[in-house]
Amino acid sequence: MNKSDNPTLPGIHPCRFRMRRTVLRSIKYSCAAFCLSGLLAAAPLFAACTLITAQAAARNDSPEFARTPQEWERLRDNRLEYDEIPDLIHEYNTTVINNRIEYRDYRGKDRKDTAQRYRDTAREIRENISYPDDPTDMSYATMLMAAQTSETTAKNLEEMADNNVDDAQVISMQYEQVEENLVLSTRLNLISYYQKLLNQKLTEENQKLLELQYEVAQNQAAAGTATQLEVLNARQAIEQQSSTIINDSRETETLKQQICLATGWSYNAEPEFGPLPDLDPEVILQIDLEADRARALETNYTLKINRRKYENSTSERNQKTLEETIRDNQQKISSDVQTKYNTLLNAAMSFELAQTEETVAAQNLAAMEIKFQTGLASRLEYQQEQFNLTSKTIAVENAKLSLFSAWVSYQGAVDGLAAAQ
Repeated sequence: MNKSDNPTLPGIHPCRFRMRRTVLRSIKYSCAAFCLSGLLAAAPLFAACTLITAQAAARNDSPEFARTPQEWERLRDNRLEYDEIPDLIHEYNTTVINNRIEYRDYRGKDRKDTAQRYRDTAREIRENISYPDDPTDMSYATMLMAAQTSETTAKNLEEMADNNVDDAQVISMQYEQVEENLVLSTRLNLISYYQKLLNQKLTEENQKLLELQYEVAQNQAAAGTATQLEVLNARQAIEQQSSTIINDSRETETLKQQICLATGWSYNAEPEFGPLPDLDPEVILQIDLEADRARALETNYTLKINRRKYENSTSERNQKTLEETIRDNQQKISSDVQTKYNTLLNAAMSFELAQTEETVAAQNLAAMEIKFQTGLASRLEYQQEQFNLTSKTIAVENAKLSLFSAWVSYQGAVDGLAAAQ
């Protein structure tokens, strides 16, 4: 998609997707019945019945004065920087925009207001129920099933009203959690994207080595020192490597598309991705695990949401269930922080090991170069040693990215996204 395809709007990147906003303000009987699974499965209420798109949402929610001209210019350019990801998702991610608009219907409302919406919808469904009275009608069975389904829907909505523990604060925290998870997953996807590029580079280098091995096998077969089976195996190795290169390319492109869509570009856009920030390994040594665990318990979205639901609960049974849930959340949060901390330490050790192996590979190549120059090693042996060093160098870069990924995951857990369920 070219910039010229869309007009420039305040708060809108001209390369981003635009769609017309349509909001279904009223909830009809058929829509409510159809969306029951969504009502039962997720908050907020009625989200599945509302069609909201990015253009008007972003324009209305983020007017020009919301940011400085310099900030808007930076977000609107065709370059994605790592530190821009939270702002790009906030301004351009369709899910975040939809949630932000949906929240307007909940702002300032307590659990009773939300429960009343369930009851109102249940009443509307009941008012539209019509049981068939002619068993000989060809549509009798279908109409009867529809009426019974509507009865079940209304009953479930009434039960949800009785047990409702959601209010504006719960909905707000749920939406914040969704947004922060999108930020975290996009950051990790960008790291994975760069790792895929490194792997592509390695497979391409390996392809060159395999082609040389194939050439040598052909020459040896011509000289009678190798069999045709060895030539065939060398050829098959090249073909398998070519397939690997194609698969790696596809996976890299998929990651790129996911990053683009999350940050507001069209899936086939070609933004420039900026470099990742450097991580100082010293910060890992400065981690206070107990303090971070305490912070994780304080900031965790799932735990805060369940505590708020407990405050809103009027049912003794619900309160007991939520008490157990909260205790379970606390245990799992602490465990997840510990797990991610251990992963971080392992990543740091892997990075150090990769650096050591690269040093050894460089020394081996230096020794091999002397042998090659003096005729004591073949060109194939020399290129194998070159590839070995290349692979170790790429392994260092990969280990560095894995370390950064582990750090980002750990920080995410500490800042409210530790697995609590």
